[in-house]
Amino acid sequence: MKKIKFRFYIDHEHEEQWVNNMAEQGWYLTSFWPFLYVFERGTPGEYIYRSEMVINRKKDYYDFLDTMNIEHMHSFGVWAYFRKRKEAGPFEIFSGKSEKIKYLSRINLLFILVCLLNAFAVSLNIVPSIIHHEYQEITWFCLLNVLLMFLLMLEVYRNHKRKKRLKILTHIYED
Repeated sequence: MKKIKFRFYIDHEHEEQWVNNMAEQGWYLTSFWPFLYVFERGTPGEYIYRSEMVINRKKDYYDFLDTMNIEHMHSFGVWAYFRKRKEAGPFEIFSGKSEKIKYLSRINLLFILVCLLNAFAVSLNIVPSIIHHEYQEITWFCLLNVLLMFLLMLEVYRNHKRKKRLKILTHIYED
């Protein structure tokens, strides 16, 4: 049996947590697209899922994960989901806090670049309206760009806080 769920996530950790909650209930992620997740019914609590931004990941990386019994479930764009049997023990993609900090920096860079593209799109909509004094011409598209920029910058801030917390923990454990 399949189940299709619609969800909007920008926060990758909350999304991953939701997918793992679904797995605990016996619904296993088989594929995903923006806002759309496809699950299949299975034995509750059998798998642990992890998501990762996989920009510049080569076949060697996937082969390495495969040797660790980590299954690549599905990729869309720059994001991928992996799973591992829960009975095999804890499952983390990153080997340590410094790797996680670098990963969060890469996510923030991507989000900042997307924000800049959206800012450019907003300026293309607003500047002509201001020049011609036709303020009613500011479109819904422009407002959606501004909303997306706000949501992405909120996630950049969250990731910045996560990085800061990890850096503090790293220094505590290094002493």
